[in-house]
Amino acid sequence: MEKSCRKPKTLAQDEEAELERFAKLLRQAFPGTTSDNDLAETAAAVLSTRRRTVNPKTVRNWLRGDNTPHFRHVIRVLALAGTEAVFGFLDPEDLP
Repeated sequence: MEKSCRKPKTLAQDEEAELERFAKLLRQAFPGTTSDNDLAETAAAVLSTRRRTVNPKTVRNWLRGDNTPHFRHVIRVLALAGTEAVFGFLDPEDLP
């Protein structure tokens, strides 16, 4: 019996949808940015700490859905985006 290493289609679609929601959340958290590069620079500066530096390239990868952000970054972006964004992130079907 041949085993596949591929993720089931629904799981891959769910992960893709989550990454898209996070990218949207990043844009909500930094509404004054004019481009993805501007957003990446701003978000990297805000999310960096003394112990952990966030590179603008990492943020661009999040925006494209190429990488999954660490939970610590998700929490900070949720806090920056505001209460409505938190509920929309937890249950996106409840928002219009």
